[in-house]
Amino acid sequence: MSVADLDWAFTNIPLLAGYTPQDFTIAPLPGYTNRNYRLSNPDHDWVLRLPRAATDRFIDRAAEAHNQTLAHELGLAPQVLWRDASGITLTPTLRQSRSLRAADFDDETLLPLIVEPLQRLHRSGLEFRGRDPLGELLSQHYELLDAAERLRYGPRMQQAQRVLSLLDSDETPWVASHRDLVMGNLLLTNGRLWIIDWEYAAMASPYWDLATLCNEAGLDLQQSRRLLHAYCADGPAMKESILFDYRGLLKLFTDCWMSLLAE
Repeated sequence: MSVADLDWAFTNIPLLAGYTPQDFTIAPLPGYTNRNYRLSNPDHDWVLRLPRAATDRFIDRAAEAHNQTLAHELGLAPQVLWRDASGITLTPTLRQSRSLRAADFDDETLLPLIVEPLQRLHRSGLEFRGRDPLGELLSQHYELLDAAERLRYGPRMQQAQRVLSLLDSDETPWVASHRDLVMGNLLLTNGRLWIIDWEYAAMASPYWDLATLCNEAGLDLQQSRRLLHAYCADGPAMKESILFDYRGLLKLFTDCWMSLLAE
């Protein structure tokens, strides 16, 4: 836990005015791109998020604020109580919540609960800020790698380019998307699923969110087929082959991103 982080927060965030760190029980929370803390006392229960400097290369904070606000209005995300232009936020804690688990995808009672927020988001007609094709983002992240990493990822990148050329003919409309559906960003509480951390939200193919879910939960072919069929209920049909292709592309994208954060 960083004393400097907390000193800054209690000095600069208006909602924390009049308090000191000693007035809260403070616990670090997990996170790749941010330093996160839970601040709780008898009157308040908040999550403080402080972005790591490396994320400045990848995240448009004004777009994040816009998209998260729309997601909150849609009932998918908690309301951010305070934020600044650098992405520091203070948000209410979702009490009695837990992160989604891979085993939840085999629970027939939970699968509709998992896909419902995605259906609502993707079918909302919302226009999120940000519209970067996956191929362009993948190339940008690859070029940012050092020479040794580019050499290591080179064969996978060549295969990705071939897959992307085949996907050029896919006419699936882009939709408002979260684009970072790791298990820790999906919180179950009181019979509903909340989605948090909208840093990478933008317009994208709906396959992006579905493929990320499949990858993060480690779903096999049968499980991913069930997820896709549940998601498509009462909506347009989608192709398992394209979902499979997106899974491979996003695995490479995530690996490049993790390598950049580790530099």
